[in-house]
Amino acid sequence: MVEDKGKNFIKGAVILSAAGLISKVMGFVYRVILTRIIGAEGMGLYQMAYPIYTTLLVVSRSGIPVSLAKLISGKIARGQKNDALKTFKVGRSLSILIGLFFSILMMVLARPLVNILEWDSRAYYAVLAISPAIFFVSIMATYRGFFQGLQNMKPTAYSQVIEQWVRMVTMISLVYFLVPYGLGIAAAGATSGAVTGSMAGLLTLIYIYYKKKKEIWNGISIKTTYADAVRITGEIARLGIPITFAALVQPLMTLVDTVIVPQRLQVAGYAVEKATELFGQLSGVAMVLVNFPTIITISLAASLVPSISEAYALKRHDLIDRRTRTALRLTVLIGLPAAVGLFILARPLTGVIFGEADAAIPLRIVGWGVIFIAIQQTTSAILQGLGQTAIPARNLLTGAVVNALINYSLTASPRFGIKGAALGTVTGFAVAALLNLISVKKFTGFKIKIKELIFKPVLAVFLMAVAVNRGFVILLNLLEGITDYNYHIATFFIVFFAVIIYLFFLLLFNEIRYSDVAMIPGYGKKIADKLKKIGLLGD
Repeated sequence: MVEDKGKNFIKGAVILSAAGLISKVMGFVYRVILTRIIGAEGMGLYQMAYPIYTTLLVVSRSGIPVSLAKLISGKIARGQKNDALKTFKVGRSLSILIGLFFSILMMVLARPLVNILEWDSRAYYAVLAISPAIFFVSIMATYRGFFQGLQNMKPTAYSQVIEQWVRMVTMISLVYFLVPYGLGIAAAGATSGAVTGSMAGLLTLIYIYYKKKKEIWNGISIKTTYADAVRITGEIARLGIPITFAALVQPLMTLVDTVIVPQRLQVAGYAVEKATELFGQLSGVAMVLVNFPTIITISLAASLVPSISEAYALKRHDLIDRRTRTALRLTVLIGLPAAVGLFILARPLTGVIFGEADAAIPLRIVGWGVIFIAIQQTTSAILQGLGQTAIPARNLLTGAVVNALINYSLTASPRFGIKGAALGTVTGFAVAALLNLISVKKFTGFKIKIKELIFKPVLAVFLMAVAVNRGFVILLNLLEGITDYNYHIATFFIVFFAVIIYLFFLLLFNEIRYSDVAMIPGYGKKIADKLKKIGLLGD
């Protein structure tokens, strides 16, 4: 029975990871297209709306779905289906009321917030257009929490993919047609994609719910009394409020950047339009490239929480230590080359993909944040698996304060400008990652093995960097005069080459283990067996 539940969880984690990967890829694609249509200045207006939206969204939706997942799962396990149904209905009603309140609040405060924060006045349209999405996303999150409580991850996965697809189509279509009316209106078209996407995701979940309603509840019909509503609201609040506070840290960090960076750039001597453009280069181009490699570490973190939780429940400290070291090793192997690659290929990547080569300036600094963001995500998952859920939020909040202080002081200096904001972001995540590592060591007692965790990966990345740096120049020379797209071809080819050469050196140093390759779906075990035969895989 326990083994079956473990398999179900692993299956659910794989489904959610796959859906998350597809959604991230689509999100990356539409950001690239949007940047090419409205440029860094338009993306700056678009990005200004999102921190307000995500902050209010966290308050309206974060606690309830997670609380529902826990409460419903527990009640159904104990055979309390009537109470589980009441819990879902109360949770859904709370989401409707809270979502509606925050949607209206954002609409009403849109103009005053833009004025108070001294943003580009055109950002008002983007803020206003995205406001209704809070209502739909809040309800959608309730249904997702319900299905996760049943340990059925497929509805959440389907709704994520459909939501992102509709969002992408809406954004690109509206921006294309609204550009002639000005960047402010076009940015509003972009943010309105969140509204249509969330509506589509919600309708998908409602359809699945009513299709499976009889099967789930077996014809149960209940009446929720006032006393039931008060009791269940208390249960949801006790679980949901701490979760909400923890989830608020990340969007607040982004919101602080959105408030500080454009204002301090103006203090440094930039006009409003130029400050908006520079902010767009950092948040709408550089940070998109930085966040893309973390798709893998996010999936790793998602599967790590139950893995550590299981070992912790069994009091298997040796298992906790082994899984912690494995997770951190994989995190470094993914994050380090990504950071170095973004530094070396900053201008080709920003120029070829986004058509904003100047965004290479902040990317060369903020790109180093990949390794710290990856470590922060992985160590947060380890701490959550150990039941220390408040520590990652506290550490990230500390990092956010450091980020804000550096942003405020350096961004206003003409010597630093947008580079100061990039440095603040990297330092903030570095502080959070370091504090998490200290906490993980405290609770697990794991020891860092310099050779496997630092020396070999650094050597492999160094050799990769030398090969990529020289190889890019050689490729450009070889392609010169052959095609008008030699720069584009060289960029995409060198990225592929970097991955291959890095993997080659890792195999050469026996840094990739048999289990790392064997877990690849499909032919992973066969590949692992062949590589081990020729001595390229460690145990």
